[in-house]
Amino acid sequence: FFDCSSYFFSSKKKKSNSEVMKRGLILLGRQARYNLGKSFSSITYSGGQATEGQGGFYGSGGARVKTEGFEWNSKAVAQYEDIQSLNSVMSEVFALEEANAQINDPLNETVINNKATIKRLMTSPDTVALVDRLEMGGEPVWGLSQSERILVKEAREKIKTC
Repeated sequence: FFDCSSYFFSSKKKKSNSEVMKRGLILLGRQARYNLGKSFSSITYSGGQATEGQGGFYGSGGARVKTEGFEWNSKAVAQYEDIQSLNSVMSEVFALEEANAQINDPLNETVINNKATIKRLMTSPDTVALVDRLEMGGEPVWGLSQSERILVKEAREKIKTC
């Protein structure tokens, strides 16, 4: 075993953090090569003989094998058409909200009509079904980018608040 404490603690000159880190990594690399040359050991080996039912490598002998059947759920993956439809609906909603933000009067007829249009868009059965298809267990389905996941969550919040 190589003792690296002499490098870190014996020097009179103060070493920078980067020098210490670099030297530490070099020493760790040397120690790893020394250990591999000496004997091979695995941190996932739990001891005993796997043939006798004791120990062995983690997951060996089928310990982590799923015994029940596996069924693929196609609803867990987003469909391209659903994403495009949600993009168009939410673009329209965002445009109406932007138009409302430009008008300072909340009792303006245009603002009231825009809010009604947003409510009608977000609570329509087609939009609700679309968002339902893009969610599973309250979370966005697989296959969505981060921005698309955020869009699905925003759509769900708009449906709830309308």
